[in-house]
Amino acid sequence: MFDIGFWEILVILVILLIVVGPERLPTVARTTALWIRKARRFVSQVKQEVEEELRAEELRQSLEKNKDLFDLDETISEKPLPKPKPSHSKKSDDGA
Repeated sequence: MFDIGFWEILVILVILLIVVGPERLPTVARTTALWIRKARRFVSQVKQEVEEELRAEELRQSLEKNKDLFDLDETISEKPLPKPKPSHSKKSDDGA
């Protein structure tokens, strides 16, 4: 996600140590980790909900397509099929 290397993290920790102080640094680190976990969980839930909605929409479209095909099939089966015309071929009884 972020392209942060070792040296960047080290600089951030040194600045944090200077600003916050060594006594409060563990508390700040725990609080920061807690907020990061909550943010990741929130993003994961939102992503999951979006994927579920997309799957539901695809399913709705598929069902609608199948319903249209089913309606077409019913329409075709409701129409009477044309009766075949009888063939009037007379066979000769000549025995030939």
